[in-house]
Amino acid sequence: MKMIFKNILLVFVIGLIAQTTKAQYAYFPTEGQITFDKTVHVKNLLKRHIASLKDDNFSKSYFTQILDKAPETVVLKKKLSFTPDEASFEHVKEDYLPLISQLMQQGILDYQVNSYENFKTKQYKAAFDVGGSPILIQDSLLKVKWKITNEYRNIAGYDCRRANGLTLDSVYVVAFYTDQIPSTSGPGSLNGLPGMILGLVVPEQHYNIYATKVDFTAPVIKSELGKKKDKPLTRKELYTQLKSTLGDWLSTAQFNLIMAAMYL
Repeated sequence: MKMIFKNILLVFVIGLIAQTTKAQYAYFPTEGQITFDKTVHVKNLLKRHIASLKDDNFSKSYFTQILDKAPETVVLKKKLSFTPDEASFEHVKEDYLPLISQLMQQGILDYQVNSYENFKTKQYKAAFDVGGSPILIQDSLLKVKWKITNEYRNIAGYDCRRANGLTLDSVYVVAFYTDQIPSTSGPGSLNGLPGMILGLVVPEQHYNIYATKVDFTAPVIKSELGKKKDKPLTRKELYTQLKSTLGDWLSTAQFNLIMAAMYL
């Protein structure tokens, strides 16, 4: 009986040592590439735009007419490349339904932003089009006030912890990050958590974005965005410029909704 007990104890100790050794030598990748699916709830987003407009606004009639034709959701592909000090985020071009392509060109669903973050210099860049005109943002990293919670979920095979955030003064976001990938990056311009963001929900913009695949291959960081002739603007400068151009056509609520979509 004593021999059986000793054997059981020996197996337990060996297993414990093996688990400890495995934990000590766990691989925490510092660079790679992550594929994301961004799901936009199209009808809900259109309804938010409609609610932000006055009854006599032409755009309200336009959005109301296309609401019935629009699908409930659309899924857009995104790609994040990262190293310990940098990250670049790209829109992956695909073929879409004509209505979806139209809404994307208008910036209603997605601005197809390509962005770059440098975590050493705290620099952020983003390039996209607005009404066919190129926009180049060059500013500091987006500031987010995070509050980490005790809620967890598994995303793309990684245990992630929930954090609630507030950015751009009033935009509420929910992020799920993993400390198994020691990077402060994430999809879009969201950053600042003690691990890679693999899931993100932005209720105001009616979208969520989740990682579907993580590859630890050598990443290609794209730090040069836009064209040489493009004039870089800060977020504040872009806001002022577009406000003077579009302010008479859009309500304050819709204008802020559109600007948040650009910045995130």
